[in-house]
Amino acid sequence: MKKQTLFIISILGIVSTLFGALVMLRPAYAVTSGTGTGQALEISPPVINIKANPGQTVKTQINLRDITSGKLIVSNQINDFVADGEDGTPRLLIDGTEKNPYSLKDWLSPIAETTLSPRQLKSLPITINIPANAAPGGYYGVVRFTGRAPELKGTGVSLSASLGTLIFIRVNGAATEKLSIEEFATSQNNKAGSIFESTPINFFQRLKNEGNVHEQPSGQISITDMFGKKVANVNVNMPPKNILPNSIRKFEEKLGKETIGNKILFGKYTADLKIVYGTDKKTITKSTTFWIIPYRLIGLAVVLIVGGMTVLVVTMKRYNRFIIERSRGTKKSKKSKRTKRSKK
Repeated sequence: MKKQTLFIISILGIVSTLFGALVMLRPAYAVTSGTGTGQALEISPPVINIKANPGQTVKTQINLRDITSGKLIVSNQINDFVADGEDGTPRLLIDGTEKNPYSLKDWLSPIAETTLSPRQLKSLPITINIPANAAPGGYYGVVRFTGRAPELKGTGVSLSASLGTLIFIRVNGAATEKLSIEEFATSQNNKAGSIFESTPINFFQRLKNEGNVHEQPSGQISITDMFGKKVANVNVNMPPKNILPNSIRKFEEKLGKETIGNKILFGKYTADLKIVYGTDKKTITKSTTFWIIPYRLIGLAVVLIVGGMTVLVVTMKRYNRFIIERSRGTKKSKKSKRTKRSKK
């Protein structure tokens, strides 16, 4: 009777251990918790956005500050720029060999060289003359500044490491506005995919501007589960960034604790992207699906269950063998006693 009790206690211990292991092995989710400076200058704003009519003269200003303890002679240069890659980084067209159909370099009046005293803030007037025959659409340029000490004047100090303000101008009229979604997908750790073990995961969109004016789209991604229940909404292009004509820009957003809170996602999900752009609020959409399956957790749970069942089966077989052998031993003992009595 004692051995039977010990066996039952052993079986209960195995089951309890397996249950405890499965409870403890739940998924762990990571908690993720304008001025520019350079060349001893501060500059603001870093970007100027202007809307104007053909033939209009626009006046604005750029603020410069000397952040050194000595005087600076500040010179400038006006250049065109285009998008360099898909992250929105501007590439300056300095040597003049590459033509830009969206250039406004010749529209800016020359800016005189200026001198700044230590810690002095100065506003430089910027005059932009829009040609009367300017076609509706977007035009772009950058005003670059560099500061040098007075004793270095005339030494040919380069503007290659200068600080600048980007200028975006939209000439009013019937511009061509056309944006398309080149790609909408999911990724994790910079690797595209559709099956993930857990959050956070990233959504990325590659938007192509096929028009002749820069666009600043807004949008939202709506995520629903396999039963059609909304799980989360993720905003796109926040804070707003521009897409230049004839270029593709990549945007990326995270689906993690910041958007879903403490929810644990499991199964198939659908992400619906809606982008709004242009003066007429045009809309483009695209959808993608992805899975969140904690496969390593499930695999480990299966191994534990199979291992536990194996131990249980082996233990039961040993127990049955023990009962049978014990039963046989008892019968032999009784038979031996009867034999001894018959001899007497």
